[in-house]
Amino acid sequence: MSAAGLQQAAKRLTSEAKGFEPVKAVPTKGARPGERSTGRPSSGGGTTVNTLQELDFAAREYWPDVELASSDGLFTFTVQPIKKISLVGGGVFLFDEPV
Repeated sequence: MSAAGLQQAAKRLTSEAKGFEPVKAVPTKGARPGERSTGRPSSGGGTTVNTLQELDFAAREYWPDVELASSDGLFTFTVQPIKKISLVGGGVFLFDEPV
């Protein structure tokens, strides 16, 4: 079927359907107005800055491999979920076990 024939068929279908209304353009809106934050300042007050900066990526620990499938099931991916990373300040960051 050619493009012109497809357009004609669509026009016939839409003109015969009850309650059909052509699609209307969405009205343009201006920029969103500014808002005030409802958050409160933290009560810490200290100068300690906790950054999530990894010390060495080779020192990571992983959970057992997990196999993920695409929504249609045609593709599967094997991934290694991260379990623990070592941080620059000497701390560790633990990830929950994947479900």
